[in-house]
Amino acid sequence: MNGGSDAATRIAPHPRGDSVSATETILTPHRIVAATAAIAIGICYAPILRGMFDQWLNDEDMGHGLVVPVVILWIVWRERNRWISLPIQPSWWGLALLAAAACIHFMSVMGAGLFAGSIAFVISAAGTVLCLGGFAFLRVWTFPFLLALFMLPKLAIVYNQATLPLQLLASRFAEVILLAGGASVTRDGNIINVGGHSILVAEACSGIRYLLSLGFVAVVFAYLADAKPWMRVALLAAALPIAILANAIRVAASAFVPALDAGAPHAFAGMLIFVLCLAVLAIVRRLLNAAYAHYHA
Repeated sequence: MNGGSDAATRIAPHPRGDSVSATETILTPHRIVAATAAIAIGICYAPILRGMFDQWLNDEDMGHGLVVPVVILWIVWRERNRWISLPIQPSWWGLALLAAAACIHFMSVMGAGLFAGSIAFVISAAGTVLCLGGFAFLRVWTFPFLLALFMLPKLAIVYNQATLPLQLLASRFAEVILLAGGASVTRDGNIINVGGHSILVAEACSGIRYLLSLGFVAVVFAYLADAKPWMRVALLAAALPIAILANAIRVAASAFVPALDAGAPHAFAGMLIFVLCLAVLAIVRRLLNAAYAHYHA
């Protein structure tokens, strides 16, 4: 009889039911605080987030920004086994980050612009993580926070300073490519003439679109395909000359074939060249790994 009582005691369900127990496991006080903090940040930075989203949606150079938050959330979820069991050790240094973010946010509201507000948003997110979780969580999420830099809006002063040199560089490289192909080319600044057909290398053709999107893809590709952290930096560095050369090839093709100068053919050619850039990145990674294996054998 006693054995039966023990068995009955062992299999007796929780008096409040399994579903309540599961809810208690999920809705811990710390997670409730974290969710509340995330909602508060979203409310405080709603105008900034809306401005960032509008730029991603309407600025072709920033189209990749729509993908960046999705990739960040996916990486955080993919690596949940690394952080879900970390000890929670809140740090007061998080308050310092939040205070700095509040000052930057105030300056953005007073006229510093969308870029400053977006910087304040990223710093606020880092400060919240530090306040609620501690440095261990911030270290584990360093890569997602670095990826967040790719979703920041363009800083106008940097963009304006970089655009014209990139336009001229694309024009020069395109001229060299066309001359190497035997075409009769004349160039005046950022205007290329091939057989009576002239093409203006405008701001949209400066190559910034390739630089930003290919840089982001290069870092994510390195993260997925290679365990070595330095590979992310190496492929990001390789993306710069690849993007510049790819843009020059696109400009040369548009100058040589007038049909590629605008419209759907122009867009398709740009997509095709971008895919070729990804193939070149994969080749660069293989070469770097071969060199690494040779010198560390």
